[in-house]
Amino acid sequence: MQKAIYDIVFLTGTPSFYKTNLFNCIAKKRSVLVIYCGYYNGAENSTEEELNKSKFDYIFLDKGDIEKRNKIKCFFKLISALRGIGYKKIIHEGWYIPEYVLHSFITPKLKNATMCESTIYESNISGLRGFIKRAIINRCSSALPSGVAHKAIFDAMGFKGDIYITGGVGIFHKPERVVEKDKDSTEKKYLYVGRLIPCKNLEFLIERFNENGKSLTIVGKGELENKLKAMAKENITFKGFVENNKLPEVYKAHDVFILPSRTETWGLVVEEAIYWGLPVITSDRVGCSNEMVIVPKTGVTFELDNKDSFNNAINNIESNYKLYRDNALSFDFEERDKKQANCFIELLINKKQ
Repeated sequence: MQKAIYDIVFLTGTPSFYKTNLFNCIAKKRSVLVIYCGYYNGAENSTEEELNKSKFDYIFLDKGDIEKRNKIKCFFKLISALRGIGYKKIIHEGWYIPEYVLHSFITPKLKNATMCESTIYESNISGLRGFIKRAIINRCSSALPSGVAHKAIFDAMGFKGDIYITGGVGIFHKPERVVEKDKDSTEKKYLYVGRLIPCKNLEFLIERFNENGKSLTIVGKGELENKLKAMAKENITFKGFVENNKLPEVYKAHDVFILPSRTETWGLVVEEAIYWGLPVITSDRVGCSNEMVIVPKTGVTFELDNKDSFNNAINNIESNYKLYRDNALSFDFEERDKKQANCFIELLINKKQ
């Protein structure tokens, strides 16, 4: 029997919807196989029906909870699956799945590439962990970091291979958009959407809005919900969990989006807010800040935990609101999505390899 030949094999964790969209975009031009490890409980995964309609082939090493999988069985299933096919490039998603890490040491370095969605801010690049990461990336001839904060890991480790900054971590769903070009409200309504967990830095956010008295809506659930509600004054409203298909109306009812995270590897919610025309404020630890906020001037960043810097960001947004809103509304997501997918095409045609 003749082997199936693929241009790219992706070794990834779970079938997240934004990765499915990215793989479909790449598969319009190149043959793609995606190997999944399993499912994360509570994550927004693509359904089996959506995967069956996809333009790429896929395999599951385990269809259960990825945290409970048998890693040894998954590794040997991976070996068996790849033995029966041919491929030009195999792209490992980071270094957090041991089966994929181990496999990178038994495949030709020239065929290995790594995606990186971790930033320099939360990544340990010293000591034993740094040594292990350096060993892993040195098994790859190419790297595809999401942005400049992610590329900094490879720069710090002295990576000698080719680097392609993708400008994203996937492609989110974009329903038909109808928004007001101009908003006349003088009192801006601020919005946070996400989990209510420590790394999101929501205590700092609530303290600032307790002080300034401005309107803030918090959408989401999480372990800190009761504590945050007890802290908040009447100008702060908690909406709880909102289904994805209802979020557009929430975005459109607000003026500015804030993501104050202590650590955020990317921040797809920032992209969603910009798509719906909201200028954004992020901490300087949000992974997408350079690509989605600073460069396109869709908003501003503030120094993590710096009260004065945060207040300056609020003043900046309100003083220059029309500029930031116009830039958000004119952001070309179609072009950005194409460029993201084309990074993987360029990886295949790079003459140096």
